[in-house]
Amino acid sequence: MGLVGLKGTANGIILELDPKASFDLLITEVAGKFRESRSFLGKASMGMIIRGRNLYDKEENEILKAISDNCDINVTCVLREDPVTDRIFASYVKKPEASSNEEIQENLCNDEEVITEENIQAARDQAVIYTGSLRSGQSVKYNKSVIVLGDIKPGASITSDGSIFVMGAFRGSAFAGASGDDTAFVMALDFDPLQVRIANTIAISPDSDEGPKIKTRKFIKTQNNKSTEVAYILNGHIVKDVYGAAFLRDNRFV
Repeated sequence: MGLVGLKGTANGIILELDPKASFDLLITEVAGKFRESRSFLGKASMGMIIRGRNLYDKEENEILKAISDNCDINVTCVLREDPVTDRIFASYVKKPEASSNEEIQENLCNDEEVITEENIQAARDQAVIYTGSLRSGQSVKYNKSVIVLGDIKPGASITSDGSIFVMGAFRGSAFAGASGDDTAFVMALDFDPLQVRIANTIAISPDSDEGPKIKTRKFIKTQNNKSTEVAYILNGHIVKDVYGAAFLRDNRFV
């Protein structure tokens, strides 16, 4: 792969970074990779997954600038791969069953999952990926969990029988668990919605004048930087929490 790897998928691009190389060298390599791939990538808006290296926000911004300076694509959102987040996604897109303890141990010891046509189709059957942002007046509906590689703008809405993952800014309305699933949730990298509904429970922005408000978990520590947040039903109310141990515990992911 070298210091930088670039892969194109049907839903976006995957950028693989060497974890040990100096960041200055990586920036140079990223610029070169996207310059070489300019004609291949064309002009499009797409999401990007970054693998192999943990980045500060400043470093991520430098990478995005190097990309925009050397090709014509518009990166709508960036997802930094995280093993725990991957586990949550996996619980919604694929639920493999092991037939024995030996098979379970074998799966745990494998560094990478073997991708086959069968498990790709299984993932597609359980969740859908929506590429791009939803703008004011747009409304989409799915009978399965949905991952949005973009933003949900004010005045836009999305409905899902499962859970909703927004890999960008969530400013509009979302209805998760539309078929009555009160274990569904709504997660966003930048969470500031007008309205969230989960099954038969509804909540609106804390800034609104009327209606039940989205509650915030009281023990959340004040944070300087934006964090991934998630809304779910707890004790009959929709609460908003920083994605982390409390959410995982309440929803029995751990």
